[in-house]
Amino acid sequence: MYPTLYHFIYSVFGNAPEFLKIIPMLGLFIGIAFLAANWFGAKELKRREKLGWIKATQKTIIVGKAASPIDLITNGLYGFIIGFKLIPLFTNSEITDDFVGFLLSSEGNIIAGLILGAGMAFWKYREVNKDKLEVPEEKIITIRPHEHLGNITLIGIVGGIGGALIFAFLEQPGVLWAKFMESGNIGDLNGGLTVYGGVILAVFGNIYYFWKNKLPISQYLDALGMTVLLAYGIGRIGCQLAGDGDWGIDNLNPKPDWMAFLPDWMWAFDYPNNINNEGIEMANSIFPDYNHRLENPVYPTPIYEVIMSFGLFAVLWGLRKKITIPWILFSLYVLFTGLERLLIERIRVNVEYGNGLTQAEVISVILIILGAVGIIYFYKKGKKKPIT
Repeated sequence: MYPTLYHFIYSVFGNAPEFLKIIPMLGLFIGIAFLAANWFGAKELKRREKLGWIKATQKTIIVGKAASPIDLITNGLYGFIIGFKLIPLFTNSEITDDFVGFLLSSEGNIIAGLILGAGMAFWKYREVNKDKLEVPEEKIITIRPHEHLGNITLIGIVGGIGGALIFAFLEQPGVLWAKFMESGNIGDLNGGLTVYGGVILAVFGNIYYFWKNKLPISQYLDALGMTVLLAYGIGRIGCQLAGDGDWGIDNLNPKPDWMAFLPDWMWAFDYPNNINNEGIEMANSIFPDYNHRLENPVYPTPIYEVIMSFGLFAVLWGLRKKITIPWILFSLYVLFTGLERLLIERIRVNVEYGNGLTQAEVISVILIILGAVGIIYFYKKGKKKPIT
């Protein structure tokens, strides 16, 4: 496994620059996931704009106005939070062992927070005041559909982290509360971010953004929902390469004949050099800082999720030009994402609710039902009034 980009380069070439240790493998692929989702999302929004399904909007802004104290404080706070909490993610790869615990704790890099906060406040002051006019004036600007993607992505990131933390608390409230009462913060929390919580809050946050800006909600969700599957699959590549703990249960079964043409690690894998240093110590590891492998091989579930996510995205991407009824494509995404997680959940390591069910299984079933009902309802409704 390759906890950071340094470890990957080192394993391939036998040497690597030390500074590459600040780039976690999982973080790298999350960044790639956002870029890929934005590229495909922009492509689909431009297509829908060309068909006349989504139109450019106009907005009145005031130019030449001096930077207000609120603007400077807001930018400064954004910078402080990024420096305090996010900068350490790129300078300390061990944080990814317990990402949720770190985000909820009081730990962080206060120097980086103060420097970046001051820097972003100064940048805002400089950018606004360089165009300052003696008499501010109104200006009407045109915003094309794909130009909203910056705001949509930002809402997705903030909502994703917030929703994931909320669902992580709902999944293990006793563990979180005990940690807080013991040390005043929440650290050493086993497991990663709860993906469903992040997606759900990000979707609702963007729905509010579409409504507030008078954008056609159905068209944006139809265009962008399927890109979440693509991003999820790319993110799972990072999980697999880093060995971040999102693997399956022990798999001591013999490899089935129908998988004979595939490498053994696609059936059962012990994740050597995993980022969690989980399992037993390896005597001959090339990485002294990450030198453990699992005692028993497990199902490499991230790889299975990569295959399913990419396959389902390909299906939706192929159907997007054939489905013209609003909400159908998004309903299919909801159905597919629930089905994908439900299929993988039985062989994943997870915290169970009552009756042997996991949080993800409960939500998966709900999503499958909502997706199926949505397809039927919007199909019947769309047959009466299709897009022309």
